[in-house]
Formats: sequence, structure tokens, C-alpha cells
Amino acid sequence: MTVTHDPDARHHRTRPAATGMVIATCLAMLAQTGCDEGYAARQTIDLRPRIVEVQDHHGGTRRITVVNGEQWYQSFGPAIEIIDAEDGLRISAIDLGPFGTVPPISDMLLAGDGDLYVVYANDRVVRFDLSNPRRPTEARTWTRADLGVRPIHLSDAADAIWVSGREGLVRLDEPGVVRLANLADPPFLGHVIDGTGTGPVVTNRRQIISVDDGRYLGAASDLRPVPQAIAARLGREASVFVLRGAKASTVGLMGPDFRQLDSETFGETVWTARVLGDRLWAVCEDELITWRIDDEGRMVEPQFIPVKGARDIGLLRPNYYAVAGTFGRAIYRFKADGGGAADEFLAVERSPGRMVQAITDGRRVLAGSEEGNWLYRIGGRMELSEKDLESNTAGSRRVTLSWGEAEIGADRGSLSITPLAGPDFRWTPPNEGRIYTLETADDRVWVGHDQGVDVFEFRDDAVRSTGSIVMEGPVAWLFRPRVGNEVAFVSAFGGIGTAEAVPDPNADPDLVQRVRPEEAADAEESMRQAGGLPQSSER
Repeated sequence: MTVTHDPDARHHRTRPAATGMVIATCLAMLAQTGCDEGYAARQTIDLRPRIVEVQDHHGGTRRITVVNGEQWYQSFGPAIEIIDAEDGLRISAIDLGPFGTVPPISDMLLAGDGDLYVVYANDRVVRFDLSNPRRPTEARTWTRADLGVRPIHLSDAADAIWVSGREGLVRLDEPGVVRLANLADPPFLGHVIDGTGTGPVVTNRRQIISVDDGRYLGAASDLRPVPQAIAARLGREASVFVLRGAKASTVGLMGPDFRQLDSETFGETVWTARVLGDRLWAVCEDELITWRIDDEGRMVEPQFIPVKGARDIGLLRPNYYAVAGTFGRAIYRFKADGGGAADEFLAVERSPGRMVQAITDGRRVLAGSEEGNWLYRIGGRMELSEKDLESNTAGSRRVTLSWGEAEIGADRGSLSITPLAGPDFRWTPPNEGRIYTLETADDRVWVGHDQGVDVFEFRDDAVRSTGSIVMEGPVAWLFRPRVGNEVAFVSAFGGIGTAEAVPDPNADPDLVQRVRPEEAADAEESMRQAGGLPQSSER
């Protein structure tokens, strides 16, 4: 439409004749289109079952570092980042499925056969073919049912790949043949290494035991082999050990008889220790500690590198190390060289990985720890924040819904739901986990626990599962935004995001119809009958 200036239409006066013509034209148009006397607003009947779907996610913990020549493989929750070892830039990433459908990675191993083996905690082991090391491809999967154990750790020892964790130990070439399952206490087995004269050995909590017969051989919480070059210089086999206690951790070197060659004790957690090049490195809660190993197996000339949130370290090339954890990831230059000064972190990639406090205003979530605070606009952007986080939100232990009550048990090991009608419902989280918080949305109860989030609803006269989100926990906070039916989740080590109960896109499309309001009751009954669903009168 073009607007022109009319010099006679001063002071915004209108022309009655023109106005009448406009009105007449509008009436004529209405007469042509007509009015449907039977018109009424339509309503949607959607009987599709709901599933829980992650809408947005940021962060997580980078736990395991593996270096393969020019490639750096870094676990990041359930994903594997393939990173250029030279500049620290990400080349690609491997996701076996959408976030929330695959458990976090608990261990990775670059085996002697040239392939990469990955454990998705308590669930499966996957072998990746490295024919193209920059783009690994999934080659084979062993499920928990195949293995016979809940897998946590991987080891390459005694000419076999070993899978260990809860319920026992198996060789990957003999899945289902479980060893050490009948120990006096339920086993929680660590890494396997070659023993000298004892066959392979493994840690069980704080003990070193023989794989063959479970015989006690020494004390350690974790064992790693020493490279052959170091063993040759020492003139004997050796291993790196960590012994964790309630208030302190000891790290050091052991000889072939599992007696200490040297060790140091620290009043903090030692997450892992390994020999890289000619140095022993310990990854601690607030720092990296490194020693030179002398010819007697002593740890000398210790150096302390402050860094909060590290969980693993790998040697990229001489003098340059990959460091990753809850803070994110970075390349560390140990000594000064042509590339720059000593003791510098390069190519730093920050991400939210350790959340010990969280609060919300209904639109944003502020969460973090001494490693940094993060401001999350629910469903949107995440950024580092200078805001102080001096308060914390306690999780709800009891919630009320239109159809009943839900409450966390006193020991946090179970959930009880009491509906107004129908049988009571009790649920326990997987892998002996604990429950931390409850929230409600769209008349469903959301449950945050050690292994992620589970959602329950009242349907067909009983409490039933809507779905779940698998992630590294604990999920200690669930927040309902001011509007909508999404729920924001904050996990201590699994990141921050939002999820929602949405219609299953794979359900029968005939379970969705738009009808007139007066037809809704009959239409719903017909849809239920056609879809094999209970009639509304029976609900």
C-alpha cells in the first residue's frame, strides 16, 4: 500500500465520503467470505505417551585422557572429544546418542591392538576402530549382560583386555566368565596389572589381590604399570600406586613384591597417578604434583602446580601435557622453551563441571564452586559469572501433586509415592544410588539422584514411569521455571540444562486429533478404543 500526502487533509481531518466507502467495502468483503454460523474453536486431543527429553545441556566432567600420537582423546561426560595434540583445537566428537540416553564414560584404554576401548559406566564397553585416528568408528559393543559385571575400569595386562568394576572381573575375550565375584565383601575392582610370579593382580577397594585366587598381596586403591623404559633403568618391575583414606591419600612406587620403593602422603584426594616420560605425576584436588624418578626408584625434586578441578593428565609431546577435569581442559607447558615461559596453561577450554551450590530466580540459575560460578539463562546461554554464590537451595524431599504425594526416604535410598487412588509405589535408584531432590511439572514428579533424573506420572490407575535421563550425578537441584513445563537440572558433575516430558514422536499419529469442543468426549473415547487404550470412564 502506498501512502501519499494530501494537502487538503490538514489537522488530521477525515473525509466522510471516503470513510463510508471503506466501511462499505469491508462489509462487502465480509459478505463474500461469509460467516460460518457453526464455527467454534478447535481443541487438540493428544493421547500419545510422553517421554523425557533433554532440551538443552551445558558442561560436564572430563575424566579420562588418552593420547594417541597427534590426537588427544578426551572423555567429556558421555562424549569423546578428538582434539589436535598440537594446538588443543577440537577436531570432532563422538556421541553414541543424544545427551541423557548414554551413561558417562568412566574409563578409556588405548590397547596394544591399536584400538580404543571405552567404558560407559555400569552399562557397556565399546571398541572403536582407529584406522582413521582423527575419526574413530564404533566397531563392537559388549553390554553389561554380555559381560556379566557392571563395568567401570579397563586394563591391558597378561595378554588380555580386562573389564572390572562392581560384581567382578572379566576378560574381554571371555565375556560372561566372571572372576572374583564371590569375595567376602561385594567386590569393587580397579585396574589390573601384570604381577611378577603372581600372575595378574587387581585392586579391590584398598587391597591388592591375585586375579587367580583372590589372595591378599598388599595395600593400594589403584595400580598403574610403570613404562618398560623406567623399569629397565630401575633394574626391576615396578608400579605406581595410590592408597586413599578417609582423610589422606598416599602416592608412590612399588616393587615387584608390592612393597613401597618410595611414597608421599597428602591430606587431600589423589584422583590418579601415572608415570609420563621420566616423571611421576599425581593429580590432586587442588594441584598437580610431579617428581623425577631416580635410579633407585625414589621420588625426588617435587614440584607443585596449582590447578583446581584436574582429574587426569597425559603426555602430548616432550614438555607439553594434556590436563582435563571439572574445570575444562588445557595444554600445560612444564618448562620454558622456544614456545614460551615455564608453568603455563595454553588452549584453555572452560566449562561448568563441578557444582556444589545452586540458586534460581525462575529465569536464571547461578551454580558453581570454588572453581568458578556459572550463570545459566534457563533454556539458553551459559557463561562464567563474577556474581558471588553465598547461598544455596536445599532440594525438596516431599512434593504434592493433584493425584498424590511423593517423598524421599530417610536414608535417601528410596522414593515412596502415595496416590489418592490405586496402589502405593516404591522406587530405588540404579546402582545403589541416593536420591537428592524432587520437583513437579505438568503434574509429574521429577526425581534427581546419583545417576541422573527419573520422572513419574499417574496413568491408567497406577504410578508409572514417564522416562529418565542418564548422566553423571548427583543431580542435586531441579528447578521449575516461572513459565512452561520444562525443568532445569543441575548436576554436581554432569552439567546444567533443561528437560521436558514431551509426546513420543514415534507414537501412532492417530492419537492426535483436533476436534470441536462438543465432539471432544466422543472423539477421545473413539481414539482410545482404536489405540487400545483404557477408556476414560475406567480411569
